[in-house]
Amino acid sequence: MTIERRDDRHRPATDGLDATAIVVTYNSRDHVTPCLAALTRAGVLARVVDNASTDGTGALIAAHFPGVSMVLNPVNMGFAAAVNQALSAVDTDIVLLVNPDCVLPEPTAHALVHTLRTHPDVGVVGPRLMDAEGRIAISAHPFESLTSLLASRFGGGLVPVSVRRLLCGENRRRTYDACRQVDTPVTVDWLSGACLAVRTELLRQLGGLDEQYFMYYEDEELCLRAWRHGARVLHLPTVHATHLGGASSNDPAWLWPHLYRSLLRFFSRHRHRSYPAARAAVLLRSLIGIGLSLVRMPWNSGIARSRACAWARVARIALTASVRQ
Repeated sequence: MTIERRDDRHRPATDGLDATAIVVTYNSRDHVTPCLAALTRAGVLARVVDNASTDGTGALIAAHFPGVSMVLNPVNMGFAAAVNQALSAVDTDIVLLVNPDCVLPEPTAHALVHTLRTHPDVGVVGPRLMDAEGRIAISAHPFESLTSLLASRFGGGLVPVSVRRLLCGENRRRTYDACRQVDTPVTVDWLSGACLAVRTELLRQLGGLDEQYFMYYEDEELCLRAWRHGARVLHLPTVHATHLGGASSNDPAWLWPHLYRSLLRFFSRHRHRSYPAARAAVLLRSLIGIGLSLVRMPWNSGIARSRACAWARVARIALTASVRQ
């Protein structure tokens, strides 16, 4: 049974902003307070969908943010499905998708909304993202390809940064440099779903977020479909939001299977010719990961076991994935 709580007596004054932020939580107690406090200061109406948290996230929000509309799901429905739940009740023309570990300053919220209202050709816009130490995080990307998959998934300690940068291609290098160095709006392929603004009408015309993605890649899918619908995607580096990361879980045995399942789903839909190679690459990467985890087991058994379990699940996904997802 889904439980919804709303108290419009405490609805914040929007001061002309008139936008709705959708925040999906899952065991986000340690991060969600700064997120919702910032949205309140910005005069943004927040709608929270909690995906069956067990850490008291819902109780904390109810106690400290009585003006926030909240849905409490009895099971974890995934990010996309939770966003669509909240979207059905949105009555503003702009939706802000904000992760519970993301702090959106008031000037940034206003800039995102203003951009959509003054640029009718833009359907999705996102700010520059910063980490907790104030470093610029890469939040704009070209659409995934087999080359970028190989460069990123075989990255880290397996391939030097200089080689990965060479392999990623000119378009990806140009986009990443724009995230770090450019201070003017830049049209990009897709933006991180940690913080972005979307026209409500566009999101509804697209059928909401694609619920076939439990988590990961739903933001890339959204932007790809927005482009195909004739709407531009814009990166706005003149304003920023702080993305702390890790609000839900850091367990690779839970996260990585969702990541790679979504990756393969994206390739099966949009990269048909390279899908078999993508499956093979994911399988190879998982086998390498299992091997490295076993080698490291004597020195750091807990982390190594978790990683070995995660890679084993990813290998199973690569082996059993259908030709079309």
